[in-house]
Amino acid sequence: MLEELQARIETGGGARASRYRLLKLILFGPFARNSASETAALSPHAAMNFLVIVSHRALAGMSAFWDEVEERIARDHHVKCPVTLIIHTLPDLNSHLKAGAPFFCDIINQGILAYEDSEPGKDGRPKNIIAKPVASDPRSVHEFGLGFHSRFLKKANLSLQDGRFHTGEDPEANSHAAFSLSQAAEFAYRMLLLTVTQYAPPSHNLGKLRSLARAVDSRVDEVWAPLQKSSNRHFELLQRAYVEARYSPTYETHADILAWQADRIEVLIGLADALCREHLDRLKAEHGQQNCMSSRTLVSSGDDR
Repeated sequence: MLEELQARIETGGGARASRYRLLKLILFGPFARNSASETAALSPHAAMNFLVIVSHRALAGMSAFWDEVEERIARDHHVKCPVTLIIHTLPDLNSHLKAGAPFFCDIINQGILAYEDSEPGKDGRPKNIIAKPVASDPRSVHEFGLGFHSRFLKKANLSLQDGRFHTGEDPEANSHAAFSLSQAAEFAYRMLLLTVTQYAPPSHNLGKLRSLARAVDSRVDEVWAPLQKSSNRHFELLQRAYVEARYSPTYETHADILAWQADRIEVLIGLADALCREHLDRLKAEHGQQNCMSSRTLVSSGDDR
C-alpha cells in the first residue's frame, strides 16, 4: 500500500497529492477476533478485512486506485487469502464513532492495529487520534434496522423474481437475468450489513460485500459452502454481472448457471433475513431491559423521597 501510494504521489504531482498519507491500518473481523471456532468454519476464500484510514477525502474517494491496490495484493504470492479494504478518513471515522455506529465501534473495540503513521504533530504530541467509541442506543439502532431490513428484503426478492423470469435460452434475456440476480445478491448483503451494522460500502463488488457480511456473521457464508470449482466460476460470473452483463459483448452465461445462482441467492436471502430478524429481536429485548431498569430507578427514587 505504501509503495502504491508513493507512486501515486510521484505521478500525481501537486501540493495536495504530496500530503496523501496512510494513517492507520486496522484488521477486523474473525481473523482479528481470533475465534478458533469461527475461523475454522470459514471457507478457503475467507478474506482478511482491513479498515484503511487515510489523510484526505480525495484519496479515500480514488476507487480506481484502491482497486489497483487490491489487485496487486491479490497477485502477491505471499498473501495466502483474499484481502478486502474499506477506505475512510480519520474525521469520517471519528464522526461514526461519536455517533455510536456499531460497525466502526466494533472495529475499534475488537480490531488489531496493523500499521500507523506515528509521526508526531508540530508540537511534538501524538496526532491522528481515534475518538473513543460511544455506546449505541439499542432503540435507535433497532428503528433504523427495521427500515433497512424491510426495504432491502423487498428489493432482493423483486430482483430475484426478475432474474428467474428472464432466464431462458435467449442470450440477451440471460444477460438481463444475470444482472438482476447480481442485484438480488447485493441487496441481500446490504440488508444484513445495514440492519446489523448500519454500514455498507459504496461498492457493487459482491466479493467485498460477501467478505464484510461474513465478518459480521460467518453463518451467512453457509449458502456458498462447500463450493466446487465449477461453483466458484458461477459465483465469479455473478460478481462480474453488474457491469459485464450490461456492457460487455463477451459476457456469456447459460440457463443452468442462472438457475444455480438463483437457487443459491434464494437461500442467501432467506438466511440473511433470518440473521437480521435474530439481531432485531436481540435489540428489542435489550431495549426492553433498559426500559425496565429505568422504570425501577424512577420508582426507587420516588420511594426514597
